[in-house]
Amino acid sequence: MVLEESVEEFTQRFAAYATRGYAYPTPLGSPVLELACPVGVLHLFDRSPPPSPNGPVEVIVHGVLERYRYHEDRPGAWRLSGGRYRLRGRIVQPIEPWFYHLDVGIPIVLASEEPLEAGLPLEVVTAPPLMGFRLER
Repeated sequence: MVLEESVEEFTQRFAAYATRGYAYPTPLGSPVLELACPVGVLHLFDRSPPPSPNGPVEVIVHGVLERYRYHEDRPGAWRLSGGRYRLRGRIVQPIEPWFYHLDVGIPIVLASEEPLEAGLPLEVVTAPPLMGFRLER
């Protein structure tokens, strides 16, 4: 499964699923984008070119499914060890083959080789890292 051709191509394809947040300053050259957003502070692998922003930003949050279960619980995002995240919410819709819009309180572009059913409560553990693609508007 090829997830992207380039950062620019991925950003164009999924711009409609960006979330707004606040980027905290990071050390020069750091690949981490520290994003404060409605579900808390996410530590994302910044896929966009430098420099990293400081302040309001729009970001596509992208995860790759490692495992899942259909499970009813409060939506949200929790950081686990090793760069993984536990995400709880609902699949809103398939976006295109292998990509789903997962709503956890913010939109997540979730890649999965397994078909996922829209509308059901879902708990996902992502493979590391959870990624961020910044929109430049």
